[in-house]
Amino acid sequence: MRRISILVLMLFACLASVAWAQQTSVPRFSKHPISGHRHWIGIPNKSDTAIHSSAGTEMAALHHTKVWDLGTYPGGTWADVGGANDFGVAVAEGDTDSDSATHLFTIQLFGPRAPQWSDLGAINAYAGWFLWPAIADTGTIVGSAATDDGYVHAFAWAKKSGRIDLGALSALGYNFSVAERVNKLGTLIVGWSGDSSDNSGSSLPVVWTPTMRWTPDGWMIVWKIRALDTSGFEGFHHWMVYGVNDFGQLSGMAWDDSDPETGIGVIWNPLSNGKGWKIVQIPGSSEYPNVEAGAINDQGEVAGDVDSSDWNSFSAALWKPVDRQRTVYKLVLLPSLPGSTNGGSAEGINDAGDLVGFAFDSDWNMLAAQWSTKDPTFVRQLGFPGTLSLANNVNDSRIVTGLYRIDDTDYAYAVQLP
Repeated sequence: MRRISILVLMLFACLASVAWAQQTSVPRFSKHPISGHRHWIGIPNKSDTAIHSSAGTEMAALHHTKVWDLGTYPGGTWADVGGANDFGVAVAEGDTDSDSATHLFTIQLFGPRAPQWSDLGAINAYAGWFLWPAIADTGTIVGSAATDDGYVHAFAWAKKSGRIDLGALSALGYNFSVAERVNKLGTLIVGWSGDSSDNSGSSLPVVWTPTMRWTPDGWMIVWKIRALDTSGFEGFHHWMVYGVNDFGQLSGMAWDDSDPETGIGVIWNPLSNGKGWKIVQIPGSSEYPNVEAGAINDQGEVAGDVDSSDWNSFSAALWKPVDRQRTVYKLVLLPSLPGSTNGGSAEGINDAGDLVGFAFDSDWNMLAAQWSTKDPTFVRQLGFPGTLSLANNVNDSRIVTGLYRIDDTDYAYAVQLP
């Protein structure tokens, strides 16, 4: 059962004003179609900043949804959108015409001047994996950026504090860290910390938890990093937490150094005493023994994909808890697109049961797709133009964010499902 502590209430009261202020203010990984390993599918060609004029019309006609072709920040040459919170504020990174640095942006999707971009400043964002920032309903934004000493660190951004370096597990020799996601309440940030910038070396799963500290400027949030329990999985040296919900459940994955690698998916359930998390493995299948667990919703349902032992075939997947304690999970294989058996991956999930990600057609074109936790036979292509598109997240307002490609140029988008 969800326990709203005094700390959570203080944090929400402190941060909620940011979300309202944002309303009124003027790599992630992907799946290689052949190897099955998680790699970025390619740095987009951003030489053309024009918006494809027919995209919104085609999408609205196809699914009767609201579509935002977001383009770039005015004067910029590229932009990539992460998630959007339930107040309709999206977060992105890209460039401007003022300098060559990568900037952090918010985009207000609703209102008379929407979509309205706000420049939060240069962040020296780390784009080697093409990691997108994420945003909480409180307005807290998380991402990853290069540091002055040559490392990459996770960061948190809030209106009152600006950007805060979240640090790494430096005492363990891990000088790199990446923030993958933040929960809706803005009270937990998850990711990993390791000895390399691409997680090719050793790494540990981490969570950042906040405390309130009084300063001359008033109450401020201080984030503390901690490594999560990996007991019983000592042979796995590469860890990542990718999902977090408002109940404090975390979801992630690990892989070892065997050839071919073995991948496992795990859940960390919060302990009843509030002093940590207990790790639970979630299952694969005989055909797909390797597991890559991604986002998790407040029902404890997990999105992701499962892979064959040689990583040459895979399927989008959903895991559903079968007990009230959420310690036992059932694997549900999600369907491929009609006419294709090439699989896909579920990247995002919301509390309403929408899953989004990508699926391959019969020609190995990667296409943004939608599934449902309520109907395991349902699959739908989101219908954007071009032969490459990806949906990376969906919020509880059913706003999907992602990209599509036209003429070697990638376009950021947001779409609200009906």
